[in-house]
Amino acid sequence: MKRLLIAVLFLSMFSLPVHSQALSCEEPPPPEIAYDEYDAVIIGTVEEINESTSVKIMTVRVEKSFKGVDREIITVKEDLMWGQSQLDSSLLFFLNKEGESWVHPLCSPTTANTDLADAVFADKEELVLQSAEKNPTGWKLAILLGAILAVSAGALQKIRR
Repeated sequence: MKRLLIAVLFLSMFSLPVHSQALSCEEPPPPEIAYDEYDAVIIGTVEEINESTSVKIMTVRVEKSFKGVDREIITVKEDLMWGQSQLDSSLLFFLNKEGESWVHPLCSPTTANTDLADAVFADKEELVLQSAEKNPTGWKLAILLGAILAVSAGALQKIRR
């Protein structure tokens, strides 16, 4: 009986199919077709990467926008495990919009060959980018000046009494 049980267990290891999964993307479409499939097409440089449990949140400085993006700096989410974007890399990104966030899909035809964009998208109008300061100081300066004026006004009132 023991032998029969061992034989059944041994044979069952080979009879049950083993199913493994790996990331497999079909051949990405050529850029001129991908242009219509994605919400944004840009050339950008990854300036900062913050990692959370399952996602990379990248700060991307947009150099050229052919579709969808009108800001100089955007935030892009990418899968932490499978995403391949690296710090200081300049890429031709194909992005999708999810709510208010830009997402770099796993199987998009994003490439480091940024010269490709000028050839393929030469007939597309490049979008004008809104300037974005990385460290805005205008409001800080206004608060500082307001505080100086308030202190000066208080000092003047004391002197007049």
